[in-house]
Amino acid sequence: MRGAGARGASLSGIERAGRRALLRWMILVRRRAVTVVVLAALVAAASLALAATRLSIDTNLSDMLSPDLPYRRDQAAMTAAFPQLERTLTVVVEAASAEAAAAAAGRLAEDLGGRPEVIRDVDYPEGAAFFRRNGLLYLEVAELQALADRLAEIQPLLSSLKADPSLGGLAAVLAPVLEAPSQAAAAALAPALDAMAASAEAAAEGRLRALSWRALAAGQSGDAEAAGDTHRAFLIARPVLDFQSLQPAKAASEAIHRAAATLDDPVLADPVLGKPKVRVTGELAMRDDELRSLRDSMGLVSLVSLALVVALLALGLRSVWLIVAMVATLGVGLLATAGFAALAIGQLNVISVAFAVLFIGLSVDFGIHFALRYQEGLAGAHGGAAALCRAAVGVGGALTLAALAAAIGFFSFLPTAYRGLAELGLIAGVGMFIALACNLTLLPALLTLLPGVKPRARRPGRGGATGGATGWVGRLAQRADAFLARRPRAVLLAALALGLAAAAAVPFARFDDDPLNLRDPDSPSVATLLDLFDDPNIDPYAAGVLVENLDQAARLAPRLEALAEVGTAESLLSAIPDDQDEKLLVIEDMAIFLTPLLMPSPEPSPEPSPETSPEPAAARELAAAMRTLATRAEDPALAGAARRFGAALAALAAQPERLALLETALFAWLPALIDRLGTALMAEPIAIDDLPQDFRARWLAADGQARIEIRPAEDLRD
Repeated sequence: MRGAGARGASLSGIERAGRRALLRWMILVRRRAVTVVVLAALVAAASLALAATRLSIDTNLSDMLSPDLPYRRDQAAMTAAFPQLERTLTVVVEAASAEAAAAAAGRLAEDLGGRPEVIRDVDYPEGAAFFRRNGLLYLEVAELQALADRLAEIQPLLSSLKADPSLGGLAAVLAPVLEAPSQAAAAALAPALDAMAASAEAAAEGRLRALSWRALAAGQSGDAEAAGDTHRAFLIARPVLDFQSLQPAKAASEAIHRAAATLDDPVLADPVLGKPKVRVTGELAMRDDELRSLRDSMGLVSLVSLALVVALLALGLRSVWLIVAMVATLGVGLLATAGFAALAIGQLNVISVAFAVLFIGLSVDFGIHFALRYQEGLAGAHGGAAALCRAAVGVGGALTLAALAAAIGFFSFLPTAYRGLAELGLIAGVGMFIALACNLTLLPALLTLLPGVKPRARRPGRGGATGGATGWVGRLAQRADAFLARRPRAVLLAALALGLAAAAAVPFARFDDDPLNLRDPDSPSVATLLDLFDDPNIDPYAAGVLVENLDQAARLAPRLEALAEVGTAESLLSAIPDDQDEKLLVIEDMAIFLTPLLMPSPEPSPEPSPETSPEPAAARELAAAMRTLATRAEDPALAGAARRFGAALAALAAQPERLALLETALFAWLPALIDRLGTALMAEPIAIDDLPQDFRARWLAADGQARIEIRPAEDLRD
């Protein structure tokens, strides 16, 4: 008992010492109220200057983790070996046909290459001369042979149309085939005539729908819109970054979109999809979008929080001057916390930026307790000085304990390697002491200087006590208090039931470790990336392995690919095609039977043009041939396609002014296909040294280190 009494006496001594210290502090603050306010204003101004000049925001999600983690060290080593892979923008060009996507990407690359002030360089792999020449070697042998067979079937059609790309030329070349189409010819003709019919129907409506000859050569539908596929081409742009701007890559992104606006060639456009769509994604683009979102939303969120706080204060305090004092205290504390963040860390992240909302919510609690006790002191016929002292003695100790407890909770984040959370803990924890200091120093000083603070009305309470809010809020609080007092067991049972229900729901909670889900899915860059998930050739979850040299990569990649979790493991050696000898033989055979197609014409082939007016007779002749074919064809698909094309041609024969639009649609991409074939038939054996230098540099560093790219076997979003 003596021990307990000694501890009680000790606690009483601590309490008495604390009260005396608070009383002396309030007396000092009241006497030096003007000095306190001036010093607080200076601190706020200095903190604002620090935050404006030294505090930045980093939206790189990787930077929210400690740089000492093993994977972060490996990432730094990879970046040092291959710096060109970092800080890039991925430009996605989408169009209705492969030809339109490739042509638009080529024009875009040429345009952006002429803007060195915002774009360092642009890489368009598909447009590179090496891959255009050797692209056929990257097909499987079976795929290459199937392509050769299809080209052999349509070679006479292509050769004749190259010499005469017109409706008359089409009628002439189809005439012998239409007399008695073989089964193989029917299989090739049906999709071609169906696509031509779609182009003719669009032309009859005054719309240009270009026929995709590349799709027809690949055995697909030449009607891109009917196929429902969006064809993509990709550019990799290295922007000039402006780190003085909140969005370092903004100028480059704007230049890309300005260049995209010039892609208004009607041949590139589609009647439904419109002109090629250009979108930008990549880590830089997503960071810029997040920074813009933070810039736009932080002010709004802070204003909404402040407005709600002011509304709450107005409802509870009913004193304009008291609200002014509390809001001013809150503002100074928030600025001082931001100034501390600028000095201690210098950079916020997407998690630590939330310190502002946390500070507003917790700091205003301290002020409400102090202000309510101050109002009660005034209502008790005490003067301002006595009311301040009673308020400090009444709630000062409790506020100190609350600030200490909250700070300890926030400081518990510090040991984690999750840097974003640790920085939030440091800022918010120190912010609690700043909030306590402001509410025990600046708020009393302002209450001393501001006139007209109304005393709090008193009302009878339980047991004769007085105090509490008036009006409907007070009445509601009274009723709730009475209900809880009358039914304690019901309240406890309800709390127990709620706790059990929450515990039962815990197993259904899951941890989402995908940082992509921290980003706004509606932002342009993230929406683009999410759309790319549908492309089986693209996987943003690829991992990289850095090895000492190419020989080590050659040994390790097959072992990695053998793992069940790994889909593919590629290195520079993956760019060397397999079965080159067999493929080159197929390409040589293709070059023999495609020679007539690739031979230069005695005279330049006429280009289809809207200014050219084809004779309606050619359309009527071709329409009659289609009707004949529809009656003779044994293949239902061929008969249906011929019937559709014939009907569209008959309608166009009555609209001579629309025939030129059809010729443009049918033959616009034919020269591109012939040029592509001519280049691809020049393929040669490929060795490591034959690969383009800029491509090699993406896989083999200057010091000999090699990179292996690993793609997962499963969808990591599941």
